[in-house]
Amino acid sequence: SGYQIQYAPNKKFKKAKRKTVKSTSITIKKLKKKKTYYIKARAYKLDGKTKVYGKWSLIKKVVIKK
Repeated sequence: SGYQIQYAPNKKFKKAKRKTVKSTSITIKKLKKKKTYYIKARAYKLDGKTKVYGKWSLIKKVVIKK
């Protein structure tokens, strides 16, 4: 049904933020220039009214350029 994306400025995901989206791509705004962020994602589907989550993906390291 959708995806949950989690991003943080450190590998251990302290102070991480989560976004829930329907598509496979997302633009996250208000990230700081020249900083490194770590991102992981997982899929979910609805089972009645309950969300059933899959496993988290591998962690992707991203450096913000602009």
